[in-house]
Amino acid sequence: MEGGGGWGAKDEDEDEEHHRNPFLSNSVNKPSASKHQFRSEVSKALWVEEMGMGEIVEKKGSLWSTTGVAKTNKLYCHIEEILFLAEKEALILTSPNDKKLSVGDIYEKVIGAKFGCSWESFQAYKHLKSLGYIIQRCDTSWTSKNDQIFCSSNSSTCKNKGTYDGLDSISDLLEGMRINNLKPLYNVYLPNSKFRKSSPGDPDFLLCVLRDNPPSISELENLEECDGLRLKYCYVNNGRASFFSMEKGSIPTLP
Repeated sequence: MEGGGGWGAKDEDEDEEHHRNPFLSNSVNKPSASKHQFRSEVSKALWVEEMGMGEIVEKKGSLWSTTGVAKTNKLYCHIEEILFLAEKEALILTSPNDKKLSVGDIYEKVIGAKFGCSWESFQAYKHLKSLGYIIQRCDTSWTSKNDQIFCSSNSSTCKNKGTYDGLDSISDLLEGMRINNLKPLYNVYLPNSKFRKSSPGDPDFLLCVLRDNPPSISELENLEECDGLRLKYCYVNNGRASFFSMEKGSIPTLP
């Protein structure tokens, strides 16, 4: 599988700094270390209800090179990004009346699934982000000048606006199979110190977050028959996120 992180000239909506993931080195062996690291680099965001996003009003640290989306010279982040950073004590979220929102307040926004992210989706995001993966929603471009991939997470409609092949086929398969809970939600890139929002390249895989009962093996096999798709699945049960993919293989014939 080819890596998805290309790089190029600086975009005016993007910082020059390269990605230095602060979660990757400490998240596995020292789960509390990354939280202490952030206490001196706390960013601030203003919640924008009509957008369902937070506007970053004070940005600190290197993590923003792979977090948030740039629109009209402003930086915004989705609710799962907000909660992830708030849990790490790396972000303070305030309401329009300048009231500080607690982590519990942010949990309520996620649990209600009103802003495009369910609790299961957050668990999938949190797990991969903690391992250093670079993640963005399928329906969101990294910058206002970069509109390479669009895949609506709110409907079964997928459109290909870039070089990544196969997204149209997902829509046709899901509609025909009527798998309502199986939709690509995240573009996922392997950890890459040279990742650029202005030139992200193709994602290494698309992540589908499963809810309720997982699809049958035959349904997943039908999806994998679509050439060019790189799909992985996450199933969350009792707070535990499990990831899997389908690969074709053969069983040798016994003599």
